[in-house]
Amino acid sequence: MECREREGESSLDALFPIHSYRQWKKELAFAWKSEGQRRLSPLLARLLFKALKELGLEKTPLVPVPPRPGKIKEKGWDQVEELASILEKKRGILVRRDILERKSGGQQKKLGRDERLGAAGAVYDLRPAFTGSVPPEVVLLDDIVTTGATMEKCAWLLKAAGAQKVYGLALFRVD
Repeated sequence: MECREREGESSLDALFPIHSYRQWKKELAFAWKSEGQRRLSPLLARLLFKALKELGLEKTPLVPVPPRPGKIKEKGWDQVEELASILEKKRGILVRRDILERKSGGQQKKLGRDERLGAAGAVYDLRPAFTGSVPPEVVLLDDIVTTGATMEKCAWLLKAAGAQKVYGLALFRVD
């Protein structure tokens, strides 16, 4: 929690988690992510779109947090990418997959707070083939925010590449 409460150190202009990761919502997230109940994806994407509309960000390009290498091969799908695809196809949201990459194959959920904060810098980067420009405003999309280290590192990269405003949007926030 401490890393989310530090003032003046964040590259994120705002973070918008939709739900707390507890009680029945934790069970819902577990069923979706860990048990692979993909039929929940359209509902979750609808919740994200509703939040984007309420925030006035539905016309802002979306940048999904990239999956760890091997995740799709191992699990058969990436939850954040599935949400981004639904938002793109059903709601017309512009999705920018060409900017960020994840270099490391380790699972963040297996790391403690300090390890996550230290590891995020070595895990995410701009794609080597990225030669375009980053839009002035972007929404960074992830499924669950725990320490905020992933969002922070990705936001920092996006700003270093030219974004002026980076907003974080997540389905769940671990309290």
